[in-house]
Amino acid sequence: MAEQTLSPAPPLDQPEQQPAASMELKLTRRSRIEKWAFLIPAILFQLSWGWYPLVVAFFLSLTDARPRGPISFTGLQSYQRVWNDPLTAQAFRVTITYAALSIVLTFIIPIIVAILLMEMKPRVMRWMMLLWFLPLSGVASTIMWRYVYNRDFGFFQWIATDILHLEPQPFLGSADQVLFWLIVPGLLMFGPGLIYMAGLQSIPQSYYEAAEIEGASLWRKIWTISLPRLRPIIVMLLTFAIIGSLQVFDWPKLMTEGGPGGASRTVVMYMFDLLGNLRYSDATAIAVFLFFLIMAITVVYRLLFKEDPDV
Repeated sequence: MAEQTLSPAPPLDQPEQQPAASMELKLTRRSRIEKWAFLIPAILFQLSWGWYPLVVAFFLSLTDARPRGPISFTGLQSYQRVWNDPLTAQAFRVTITYAALSIVLTFIIPIIVAILLMEMKPRVMRWMMLLWFLPLSGVASTIMWRYVYNRDFGFFQWIATDILHLEPQPFLGSADQVLFWLIVPGLLMFGPGLIYMAGLQSIPQSYYEAAEIEGASLWRKIWTISLPRLRPIIVMLLTFAIIGSLQVFDWPKLMTEGGPGGASRTVVMYMFDLLGNLRYSDATAIAVFLFFLIMAITVVYRLLFKEDPDV
């Protein structure tokens, strides 16, 4: 019997490959169109409400901006005025102090509390999460805390005088204490602790079980597992906390009006006062200073702290 040889399979027809390539090209083009359809509104919004006001503000800070009449170019006069203004230095000093205290008390402490709560019984942990997430009205909370801090019949004054038998305390009336007492409500009214607890619950339990088998202590588990796994959340929330605390306005405005003697007057509050006095260019110059301060702190912070928990 003659040996039969198998002939190689014929190559695929080129016309049969064209529809697949054409379909892939159409899908790629469609995906690009869909991406730009979502990106364009966001880009336009950022340009119109973000970068355009920034450019206009920088331009106005170089003029004698006024509500009526022609505007003339004045160069860096506005920057020189606010730079030599002692109230500007005081406002920046108050803002930086407030931001530092706020981050230490209302940002770092919730991380520690959230980690410790995860070591408690599930029932206790659920109740603490519920109390942490109580929806409180901002205006109602402000009114409540003004009564709590009242020097004559406030709750804290009652604790200080009747329970601790101390002298009557000034609380918000003291230039040395006002910033601390403004930040204390943040521990109870709002804190990122609930977000940290959600992040901790997403960590696989096998990590902790393996660490316990190796004989790791509680501190070792926190340092090598909990904190590194929380790093992306911490980096994001700390960025927002830095920006928000340096731009704080409403809480000190409602509680103290910047008093006593400007001890709680932040940069944004001073800008508001300048706008009320029709000093638009000076207020804008302070806003530019604040923008560069926040940008510098944010850039340095982002360079020093990495989001990847495995780095």
